[in-house]
Amino acid sequence: MDIELARTFLEIVSTGSFIRAAERLNVAQTTVSARIRHLEQLLGRPLFIRNKGGASLTPAGEQFLRHAPTFVQLWQRTRQQVKVPAGRRAVLTVGSEVTLAQPLLLSWVRWIRRFLWMLRCAYMSTCPRI
Repeated sequence: MDIELARTFLEIVSTGSFIRAAERLNVAQTTVSARIRHLEQLLGRPLFIRNKGGASLTPAGEQFLRHAPTFVQLWQRTRQQVKVPAGRRAVLTVGSEVTLAQPLLLSWVRWIRRFLWMLRCAYMSTCPRI
């Protein structure tokens, strides 16, 4: 199953609306509708009751809601683990506001690298030599 189907489902549940879900996912409302139709076909049951006020879950939708967050989280964890370079145990991603990156973040990374030499620097498109 495409993970975007479950993410779309969860976004509709969160917003209560196909239109608001589309806005938050930055896709067209027709894309949201198509994803949910496809998910409903895969599961063989309708998941939402659609009306002018938004969307509410059917009993099958309630059942799927119990599993969808775990499914999405498992996929995210799996993707992170597969990305770990050979010889490493984990990937640490650190982000900050631009105003903090230069004075604080780079100094902190230099300091932490002295103690955790196995860290690999992956700073967006540029990686300063530290």
